Amino acid sequence: MHLQTHKIRILTLLSENLKEIEPALVPSSAIAGRLNLTLPELRQVLKSMEGMGVIETDPDLQYNLITRKGLAWLEQQAHGL
Repeated sequence: MHLQTHKIRILTLLSENLKEIEPALVPSSAIAGRLNLTLPELRQVLKSMEGMGVIETDPDLQYNLITRKGLAWLEQQAHGL
């Protein structure tokens, strides 16, 4: 699957977390399971996304959250801009 598609799917999952009454950090293992990715595949994408500033993650890439920039980027992708 294309890297861009992975990024969109990950950000979508992280943005859905914000709809929870008490949003929490999302474990990488949960993201990998939901998206059918191995942890090494996922971690590679997460590193790229953190570099873009669209997510924040801990040093071990185990817990993640979407940033305001990530929400804006996801919105742009949804509108094809």
